Amino acid sequence: MDLPLALRKMCSQLFALLLLLLTACVAGRSTPQELDEDCELNAVDTMHDFCCDLHDESPQFSDCQMEWHEKIQYQTDEEEQMYMFCTAECSFNSTDFLGKDRRSLNLNEVKEHLDSDLVSDADIELLYDTYVKCDKHALSMLPHKGVKQLARRLTRHGCHPYPGLVLECVANEMILHCPTKRFRQTAQCEETRTHLKQCMQYLKYKS
Repeated sequence: MDLPLALRKMCSQLFALLLLLLTACVAGRSTPQELDEDCELNAVDTMHDFCCDLHDESPQFSDCQMEWHEKIQYQTDEEEQMYMFCTAECSFNSTDFLGKDRRSLNLNEVKEHLDSDLVSDADIELLYDTYVKCDKHALSMLPHKGVKQLARRLTRHGCHPYPGLVLECVANEMILHCPTKRFRQTAQCEETRTHLKQCMQYLKYKS
């Protein structure tokens, strides 16, 4: 006897979630408790992993890392997250990427920077489209509970979460969608990509 459509759909979703949790356990990177709506936000390492040759560490980012390391000498993951988000805003201010409202991108500046930094039109288009996508994604994340908590912690340092959300999104997208020949196949980058795939699959299931 055929199962009702609703029951078949529920069984399919349960199987997908079971498969996801099994994959997470085998990979050893994430536990089910770590997979929540902010799993991409809490992947602290991705902002400075630079696993794709198309998205490399800029001189402005390096300078801002040194500047903010003096201000936030982190010892915990929470402190490192604040350090990275303040570094992101500093970097975006140095390149004029950040709008005056601190929650928008100057896309003309982004395009001009990419035109001068990259050679291939296809690479420029890929990265520019990523910034456009991540601008919208960052705005959609601002109401999240985890982001609001982060915003309160950042206030004491005068930083805003939006630039960090954009930069983290760009880094994540480049790790997930970097052209094969441009991806740095180190153990850390492979591990990070596995974690992000689990996170994105979880978020897709939850939606």
